[in-house]
Amino acid sequence: MENSLKGLMLAAGTIITCIIVTLGFYIAGEAKNTATGSANQINKLNVEFMENDKVIYDGATVSGTEVVNVIKKMQSEKIGVYVENGTTNTYYGYNFNLTTGELGSKTANVYTAAIDEGTGTYINPYGSFKGVVIRNSNNIITGIIFK
Repeated sequence: MENSLKGLMLAAGTIITCIIVTLGFYIAGEAKNTATGSANQINKLNVEFMENDKVIYDGATVSGTEVVNVIKKMQSEKIGVYVENGTTNTYYGYNFNLTTGELGSKTANVYTAAIDEGTGTYINPYGSFKGVVIRNSNNIITGIIFK
């Protein structure tokens, strides 16, 4: 009787140990999934925060002065600004494909050409321009169009 009781206690202990180990692995797996999901959300928020200074122009109507300010601001970034001023269409910063968003070569145009009234690239500070943000196949903003 005593041996059978010890055998039952050993079996019960083994089963309880297996259940606890299984629960531990299950909880660890759930924690990993939660951590991965949280990391993805943080990365997404980080990208949105970093793009905020460009996304604000998507669909917005801005003045010519603001367009010139955008050109100045984006000169140090790897992004293109395309402006249709009614006379000529000009890229500033980098050329980019207006449809696919693929980035091209760096242009020689600088914002000073946009404020020189004697050039065809002059941007009227009182003009009205509608912005469109262009993304490439990797969903990265490569250009802003003002027309």
